[in-house]
Amino acid sequence: MASNPSYILAVVFLQQTIGENKNNAKVLPVVPLFETLNDLENSDKTMDALLSINVYREIISSKQSEQQEIMIGYPDSTKNAGILSASWAQYVAQEKLMVVAQK
Repeated sequence: MASNPSYILAVVFLQQTIGENKNNAKVLPVVPLFETLNDLENSDKTMDALLSINVYREIISSKQSEQQEIMIGYPDSTKNAGILSASWAQYVAQEKLMVVAQK
């Protein structure tokens, strides 16, 4: 789950710490998961903060062809907020994330 930028940066740091290319290991992309209602509502702020960090942009640029894959959750958000609220929050999050990506 990606409740704030530090959660995502921790994954990046972990990959760098363990030596992501050690023994020709495949480099895995970092894919934030926004699943709870709170995470969905703040997903644009989280991604905007991450993408404003030059080092993070360089990392995704070098590993993911300048693309950032994002997962929008379903099971936890429906448990957390109910089916209708979760569906609406997912839609709104996607719209706000598109604005951040275009920026």
